[in-house]
Amino acid sequence: MSTLQGIRVTHVSSAHPWTDNRIHFRESASLADAGADVSLVAVESSIGGVTPSVRTLALPKLPRLKRASIGALRAVIAALRTRAPILHLHDPELVFALPLLRAFGKTVIYDAHEDLPEQVGAKAYLSPFLRRPAQWLAHGIVGLARHADLVVAATETIAKRFPADRTVIVHNYPPLRAEEADAPVASNRPRHVVYIGGIASSRGASVMVKAASEPDFPAGWSLELAGTAGDALIAALRTRAGWKRVNFHGQVPPDDARDILLSARVGLLLFQDSKPHRDALPTKMFEYFAAGVPVIASDFPLWRTIIDRWQCGTLVDQTDEAAVARAIRRYAENPQLLDEHSRNARTAAEQELNWSTEATALTDAYARFVPRLAE
Repeated sequence: MSTLQGIRVTHVSSAHPWTDNRIHFRESASLADAGADVSLVAVESSIGGVTPSVRTLALPKLPRLKRASIGALRAVIAALRTRAPILHLHDPELVFALPLLRAFGKTVIYDAHEDLPEQVGAKAYLSPFLRRPAQWLAHGIVGLARHADLVVAATETIAKRFPADRTVIVHNYPPLRAEEADAPVASNRPRHVVYIGGIASSRGASVMVKAASEPDFPAGWSLELAGTAGDALIAALRTRAGWKRVNFHGQVPPDDARDILLSARVGLLLFQDSKPHRDALPTKMFEYFAAGVPVIASDFPLWRTIIDRWQCGTLVDQTDEAAVARAIRRYAENPQLLDEHSRNARTAAEQELNWSTEATALTDAYARFVPRLAE
């Protein structure tokens, strides 16, 4: 890992909470560990957690429309007040400030978390009348972001939209934790199947709860759900027969969510089909692996390459709750297979799919591309 003594940087987000895993606990913390002076401007959060080496300024949470305008302006002003020569932007709406930041003499890094044009095109709430202009706007934002001094892309697919000579891929793999190294194999854990992350219909929430009411869902097992969810969706899910098999944890701090995995035998990742989902590398998949939790996942080609390579899960039709229940039962009835996939998942995390290699990629990119602008 490169040494970044003398570098001062502020990470900026008008959309993400200051407790965001990628922004705070991975990228900001890793840069600070490498010797950089790091500040973070992001949205307030009720979730605890602190990295002493990262100075944090919390912005008030705003509704979506105000966030993209007033929120973005507040974030940029707050970032400028830190007087850091380098600003690392994490939201598309902040890209519009790039010319202004350049006028102030700032070095600008853009962190592309998602494939923005594809993500916008997949938004179900956009009418056909609005979808095309929204995609044009998304392409315009990407075009402007291409002029950043450095682009940090979360996946290979995203990286293709930016200049290869100024783009580095930093996957959103999780750091390994000591608790996970000591965890028992899956068959020695409580009979829980788990999902952690944003809870939404597009991420298979309805399918998961329906699967819990299927005849093949194994007796004595429960479905553990942990993450943010809209009130209307939870109210609808509570009316399903499968809800009686659900333990809903709500939103929990990141480390607490990962602790839930240590008491689970199987993880679910049932993203519904869309271009952004097919090309995504969800952090939760790799958190499952780090905890030695085999995954039952949507049968997307990219995900198949990972699961087939490491032999650490089962691919299913993500729309078929009966198929999901059968996959869970297969693990329940075959503890030898369960433990084999559990050990393989942990091996994948230890050997490759963890944050340490990505932290090195990030700090090395800073050392190569970012001028030493100490004040």
